[in-house]
Amino acid sequence: MSIELQPPTEAAGIRIGATREEAHRQCLAHGEPTPFRRASEVNASLVVHRPSGLSIFVYFDVADGVEAIEFGRPRSRDVVSFRGIDIFDTPADELVMKLGAHTSIEVDEGGRSVTAPDLLLALWRSVVPESDGDPDGRYFESVLMAGPGYYG
Repeated sequence: MSIELQPPTEAAGIRIGATREEAHRQCLAHGEPTPFRRASEVNASLVVHRPSGLSIFVYFDVADGVEAIEFGRPRSRDVVSFRGIDIFDTPADELVMKLGAHTSIEVDEGGRSVTAPDLLLALWRSVVPESDGDPDGRYFESVLMAGPGYYG
């Protein structure tokens, strides 16, 4: 499966601003969505775990509309891209350069967190490589696409 991020409107057929019921139906195209809560989250989110290892998280605002969609790195098959750039198979440093050619980039946590607020995208990895030969942290592990106002 190939998923193109299309901020600020939709990704994977899930629309920013959709109601919870609409989002549940849209998630069914990828598998059975189940509710989950982040640490202090009052309003439950939805998650779909695909056979490829791709996880799709759908977050809701206080009015129960979709405010953000996050994708966790697949082990195989599923491709998540933005403007034709494969988010999970492009090395992190190269991906940051490519996104930086389109917009301003904010790098935090020593390079583990990268945000492109004007594109409404955020990337994350648990570690950054400690040396040129270190394979850990070479690729991002998740990408979050949000609606307008999410980063403001």
